Amino acid sequence: MTKRKKKKHLKATPFFLVLLLISLGIYYGVHYIREQENFRVLLLRNKQKEEEERIKKEQEIKYNDCLARSYTEAELTDELQNKKQEVNNLIVKNNYKTSVYYEDIVTGFTYTYNPSTVYYGASLIKLVDALYLIHKATLGEINLDTETITYNASYKKSFSSGLAKHNYGDKVTLRELITHAISVSDNSAHMMLYDYIGRENLKAYGQSLGGKVIMTGSDKFGNQTAEDTNMYLKEAYKVITENEEYGPFLKEIMDNNERNSFNTEIVKIYHKYGACDPYYYHDIGLSLEEHPYAISILTLHENSNYKEVIQNVHAKIIELKDLFYETRENACHLEVYGN
Repeated sequence: MTKRKKKKHLKATPFFLVLLLISLGIYYGVHYIREQENFRVLLLRNKQKEEEERIKKEQEIKYNDCLARSYTEAELTDELQNKKQEVNNLIVKNNYKTSVYYEDIVTGFTYTYNPSTVYYGASLIKLVDALYLIHKATLGEINLDTETITYNASYKKSFSSGLAKHNYGDKVTLRELITHAISVSDNSAHMMLYDYIGRENLKAYGQSLGGKVIMTGSDKFGNQTAEDTNMYLKEAYKVITENEEYGPFLKEIMDNNERNSFNTEIVKIYHKYGACDPYYYHDIGLSLEEHPYAISILTLHENSNYKEVIQNVHAKIIELKDLFYETRENACHLEVYGN
């Protein structure tokens, strides 16, 4: 007789286990949806932030471009005109015998007072000596460190403290002579460089920079105008800021207090002065701060109050510069940001 197999019965899944599984499914499903939503929100925020940063950067570029664009006479507000008149009034009221040329190097904004008046330039020509030789060295036509000039008795002049340490017959490098000519305004150094360069070469080079009266006159120093010297200063600025080999050298030797009438505790000007008794005292230089500028102040105050003239006129010029940038910053902010 065949025995019948007993059927196995599956036990019913407890209700609470089913409920648990459903609850877990719902929990993780909701959690996943929330995570996806959070990710989407975060992605949107990042994109929004990136867009805001892009717009901000574009606005900053436009603002800086606006600050640096070339000046036009349409920007001459009444306030700026009045400030220029204040400089004029200072000069006239105090009977300053002077010519002035200020120029913002980035924008071209200027102030001038009798800029074409011709003065005996005295030692101002030494800056052109330096620029000429640096130009030739940059072209590879000369070497400031290996080429020398022999110092002899014919070159000995007063106000030559740099060459005082040399003896007749010494061979002095071009670099050292340039250093003496600019940093201590050494007259003997200029005489040696003048003969090395040649009068016509020096004159032609100055004219190539825009000079009109360079080497007019009968001696080896010649005449200058404030307009011309500012052109030489702008070339010096170009060398200092663009010429990696010789820029630091020129900056270093122009950074001196040899009769520097510009410098105060808060004002720093890289300069070259020129003076000749009994009348002529001039100071020309560069500000290399946030808003760089060139300034030439030529005077007939050598035996009187030359420092007062330079300091007072320069202080008014700084007020004018500050007002110009305040005006431009406000205009550019309105143009770019709309408020």
